[in-house]
Amino acid sequence: MSKKMRYLGYVLFMSGTILFGIMHLAIALYVPSLGGWSDPPGLISTVLSDTAGRVPYILSIIFMIIGIIFIVGDLLFNSSWWQKQNVEIKEKNQDFTDKNGM
Repeated sequence: MSKKMRYLGYVLFMSGTILFGIMHLAIALYVPSLGGWSDPPGLISTVLSDTAGRVPYILSIIFMIIGIIFIVGDLLFNSSWWQKQNVEIKEKNQDFTDKNGM
């Protein structure tokens, strides 16, 4: 199960990265034809509103965040290295308490 979650995290992160790049490419291609923009919403917000790209842009960021959460979560909680470190810490803690009589 943990490998599946890590692979899902990889797929989500890569999908979000590709979608994010495509949206920035679309923004870069649309900017020259833009007549002007006002400062409070800004250039990117104006382009996203004009091209109906706000949903894919936000979705790409969400995909990247969820992918990172899956990858880091799997590496932290299901990694054999992490489990070995926990065992070593418990052993050293037990040695310390035995040595100092606590």
